[in-house]
Amino acid sequence: MDHRAQLARLGAIEDHSGRTVPVRTSKCLGICFEADVVVVQPSREGRAAGGRPVWLGRVTEDELLEAIDDWIFDGGPGLAPLPAVLADHVTSKDAKKPKKGKKPKHSKAAKKERRKAGKGSGGKGPEGASRPEKGSDEGRTGPEKSDKAKKKAKKAKKKADKAEKAEKKAKKARKEAERAARG
Repeated sequence: MDHRAQLARLGAIEDHSGRTVPVRTSKCLGICFEADVVVVQPSREGRAAGGRPVWLGRVTEDELLEAIDDWIFDGGPGLAPLPAVLADHVTSKDAKKPKKGKKPKHSKAAKKERRKAGKGSGGKGPEGASRPEKGSDEGRTGPEKSDKAKKKAKKAKKKADKAEKAEKKAKKARKEAERAARG
């Protein structure tokens, strides 16, 4: 998903009176497993009619952005019904992360078979060579270790740079929204 294009598309939405709908970005809404999340706020009229913010998760397709655009144009929360295509995407700030499926338990008989197979070769691998302990660095050479550390550091720096860039972008969007609200 091209997030910049998605944000630009959301920023171009106009309501039924021709006003551009304000768009704010956030670093984290706390429900990353539902990304991309869009919160549609009701207009003044919508709130007066009982409308409340609607949280939509997994907004990753253009079809969903079109439905949001149409819904806002028709009045949004409190004034227009939620489009059917968005119904499965309604979530909340209190959404719970889905639990991972449990791994199937192995029977005792299967465990015994594995143990016997391991003892039969004297605890050695296929060629009689012993296996390195789990989590050990045995068998790895120096350059492999340093490459792994380099990749990890590079990934962390990239993540920090991305977060900083998003924060600057959000700050700029807030300033623009404040200017637009003033006049």
